[in-house]
Amino acid sequence: MKSGHTIACIGEQEPINLTSIAERINLSKGNTSKIANKLLKAGWVRKAQLNDNKKEVYFRLTPVGKKLFAAHDELHAKEKQRMYEFLERYNESELEFIKRLFGDMVDFYR
Repeated sequence: MKSGHTIACIGEQEPINLTSIAERINLSKGNTSKIANKLLKAGWVRKAQLNDNKKEVYFRLTPVGKKLFAAHDELHAKEKQRMYEFLERYNESELEFIKRLFGDMVDFYR
């Protein structure tokens, strides 16, 4: 799943460097580097350099990576739609309670 989110991050922000990917997907730079190397070996991403900075490495999706990005995006859109349909069974006050409950749970586990 981390590979999918890394592909999504690159697809949404390309070109993007390793540090920015790590920050956006909330992983260490070391773990992000390992994932990026796997994606490079699979041929889903490629390294790029921008003209103004030859030292910094950026990532872009390959054509195959772009297909995976589109599939990942479509999957999230379908899941989002399913969630909206699921939540339609609750009225406004019930949704407010659920929102408060989840917020309290997040605060509890911090």
